[in-house]
Amino acid sequence: MKKILSLLLSLLLLFPALACAETVVTSFYPVWILTLNLTNGIEDLEVLNLAENTTGCLHDYSLQNSDMAVLSGADALLINGSGMESFLPVITSAYPELPVIDATAGLPFLSESDIVEIGEAEKGEEVNSHLWLDPQRAAGMASNLADGLIRLFPDCEQQITENLNAYRDRLLALDETLREALSGTQRKVIIFHEAFPYFAEACGLPVAAVINKEPEDSLPTAQLVRVAELIKTGESMPLILKSAEEDPAVNTLVNETGVSVCELDPMTSGPEDPPLDYYETVMIQNMKALQDAL
Repeated sequence: MKKILSLLLSLLLLFPALACAETVVTSFYPVWILTLNLTNGIEDLEVLNLAENTTGCLHDYSLQNSDMAVLSGADALLINGSGMESFLPVITSAYPELPVIDATAGLPFLSESDIVEIGEAEKGEEVNSHLWLDPQRAAGMASNLADGLIRLFPDCEQQITENLNAYRDRLLALDETLREALSGTQRKVIIFHEAFPYFAEACGLPVAAVINKEPEDSLPTAQLVRVAELIKTGESMPLILKSAEEDPAVNTLVNETGVSVCELDPMTSGPEDPPLDYYETVMIQNMKALQDAL
C-alpha cells in the first residue's frame, strides 16, 4: 500500500512539471534552424518543425492531418511569412487563438526593378520571400522571432535575448565573410532559383537575370532564346546559379552556349538533427562553390 501511495505521489508531482512544458511549431527548415538557436538551453520549451526536413520550399506544400494534430497542441506557430506559407489561412481558421510569429515582418525585400525577370513569379507572392539567404536579413528574422517568443514566454526573456545576441553576432560576421570573399567580382550571374537573388546581393554579385520557374518545369522556347541571347551578348560569359535539382533548361543552355553552372544550397532542407551552426556551414559551402566557379 505504501508503495502505491508513493507512486501516486510521484505522479502528482510530475504532472505540474509536464503542464509547464511549452511547444512551438515552425513552418519549415530555415525558420526551424533560426528558432533552435534562439531557444537553445531552454529545457521546457520544445521546438517542432511542421514540414519534414526534406520538403524544400513550401510553395506547393499541402497540410497533412498529422500537421493539424501537431498544431492542436502548439503554443505558437513561427512562420517565414511574406506569402511563403500559402496554407496559413487554413491554420488560422482552424485555430484562431493560435499565436503566429512572422519572421519577415517589417524587413526590407529585395528590389528587382533593375533585374531582367523571365517567367512568372510564384502565385500569391507579391515579393520574393526567400530572405534567409542573406545573413543580414536572417539576423532580422531572428530578431522578429525572438521578440515574438519573449512576448509569449516572458520568463525566458534573458535566455532568448542572450541567444539572439550571440546568434546575431555570428550572422553578421558571416555576412562580412561573404562580402570580403567575393568583393570586386564583376562577372554577372543568371539565377535559376528565386532564393538566390538574396544570396547574390549578400555576396555583392551583379545579377543579369532571374528565371522564375521550378527546376522540373520547361522554359518556353522564346524565353530560352532570350536567356541564350543574354549569355552571348554579355561583355563576359555569365555564370548560372541553380540548386542541385535537375533542370533541363539549364542543360540546354550549357550545350548551346558553354555557360558555366554553379550549384548552391537554398537551405530549405537538411539533416533531421542539425547542429546549431548548420546555417553558417551551408552558406560558407555556397561561398566556396561560388569562388571555385568564378
